[in-house]
Amino acid sequence: MILSDRHRFVFIHVPKCAGTSVRNAVRPYHDADERFLKAVERHPELGEIDFRHLPLRLLRDLDPEAFEKLKIYESYALLRDPFQRFRSAMSQRAKMYLGKEFAQLGPEEIREETENVIAYLNSEPEVIAPGFIHFARQSDFVRVDDVLLVRNLYPVERLDLLAVALGGHLGIERLEFGHINQTTTFRHPQLKHVMRQGSAMVRRILPQPAHQALRDTARRLFMRPSDPAVLPEFDDDGVRGFIESYYATDIALHREVLAELATQSYHSTGLEASTKPAPGP
Repeated sequence: MILSDRHRFVFIHVPKCAGTSVRNAVRPYHDADERFLKAVERHPELGEIDFRHLPLRLLRDLDPEAFEKLKIYESYALLRDPFQRFRSAMSQRAKMYLGKEFAQLGPEEIREETENVIAYLNSEPEVIAPGFIHFARQSDFVRVDDVLLVRNLYPVERLDLLAVALGGHLGIERLEFGHINQTTTFRHPQLKHVMRQGSAMVRRILPQPAHQALRDTARRLFMRPSDPAVLPEFDDDGVRGFIESYYATDIALHREVLAELATQSYHSTGLEASTKPAPGP
C-alpha cells in the first residue's frame, strides 16, 4: 500500500493486478508508515503478514488511523479477471516458493500445487499467509463488510486511465508504469527440460545472488510473456468451478468496472446522442 498525507491519496496494491508497476511509480510519494513497504513482518498475535498486500479488514485492525485516511483521501486500485489472475498467482508462487519458473513445472506438479492452493483457500484462514496472499480475493482489498471503500477502480486492461487519473491528482500529465512480474513461457518448448535441469544444477553450485542474476538473464533470452487467454493447465471443471465460486464477488466486481468504463466511453464519444431519433418537424 502507498499512502501519501501530503498528496492525500492511497494506492491499494491488490496482488497480481499490475500493482508492482504502479507501486514503483508512486513509491516516491509515500510518506506514511514504512511497514506498508515491507514484504513480511511478524505480528505477535496474527503471525507473518505481508504488509505490502493488506486486505482492508486487516488494515482496519492493525492501523485504524491509516484506515480512516483511506475513507477520506482519494483512493485507487486495479482489478483483474480472476481466471487470468489465478494463473498469474500460480506463476508467482512457483517463483517465490517452489524455486521454479511456471513454465518449468510439469502437468503433475501444476495439478498438485493447484490442489494445495485450493485446499488452503477453502480452509478460510483468518489471516492469509504470505505464501498464499497472491490468491486472496480482490474484493477484500477494496471492500469491508460489503461496503466499497476504494473510490477509483480500474481494470488492468485500462492501466492507461489510472496513469492519467493518478498523474492528474499528483499534478503531472501522467505517470509511466513499467510491467513487472509477467507470466512467461519458453520461446522454444524443447528448452523446458534442459533449462529445468540446468537451473537445479547451477543453484547447487553458485551463490544465491549469482544464480538469480544468471536466472534473470536466461529469462530475458529464452522466455516470453505467455498468452493470458490460453489457460490449458486450469481448463478443467474442478478448477474453473472453484474460481467461479471462491472469486464470485471478484468476477462481478471486475465486470462492473469494465461495464462502467464502457458506459463512460459511450457517453463521452457522443454515441448516445447520435443514436437518438431526430426530432420531428
